[in-house]
Amino acid sequence: MGKFQYHLFNPRELNPETVKLSNDVYEVWRRVYSEVLGKVGEPLNPDDFHRNDIVVCLTDNGKVFGFHLYSAFDLRSDALRDHHYMKAFDQAIIDKFKSRGINTLMSMEYLTVIPEYRSRSAEVNWAEIIIALGSKVMDASPWDCWVGTARKDLHVRRKAEKSGTAYFGSVMKMNYECEILMTAKGEVTPLAEPKSAALVESLWAEKRSHVNCLNEVSRKLKIAA
Repeated sequence: MGKFQYHLFNPRELNPETVKLSNDVYEVWRRVYSEVLGKVGEPLNPDDFHRNDIVVCLTDNGKVFGFHLYSAFDLRSDALRDHHYMKAFDQAIIDKFKSRGINTLMSMEYLTVIPEYRSRSAEVNWAEIIIALGSKVMDASPWDCWVGTARKDLHVRRKAEKSGTAYFGSVMKMNYECEILMTAKGEVTPLAEPKSAALVESLWAEKRSHVNCLNEVSRKLKIAA
């Protein structure tokens, strides 16, 4: 295995270390999803990269090979309820969140692992690792849960369930049939497979975080301890 590193940054607040990461992730994101959405007649909106509060990526000796995009939404905000991402959720789904005391969501979007790292013979299922790490991001964040609208044909639900994810319903999004997935704070389940679980813990412990909201949470936890 190579030298793997987990990175977190805000694409609107770049520094000398994250500029190249952001540009490398954006280039893969733009190339991959222009093709994916083009197949179903949907345009790719560059705003859907830049609007994110957190971008996470995995590198192998400095090369980006997987990433995930996270945005925060507050169900109490009329403006955010009108955001195009939130249009996927009807009132019944919104009420379902609120019935659980959930007001703030961390969206998980555009889960990607490049082809060289996702063959059936690969030693690691990197999609599962990224989802598990994303659950750690949510647990360390100010937000109540993470939520994703995952394509049904890619079987993301099966991977996400290994980290304690709940199925919340189905929705059509960007002309794909998707499943609404959610994990609430405090309900994250560590991966059962020992090597995968150890890899998640190692990557998290050695992460390169440039995200203030998570750093602030970590600082408060240390003070409380």
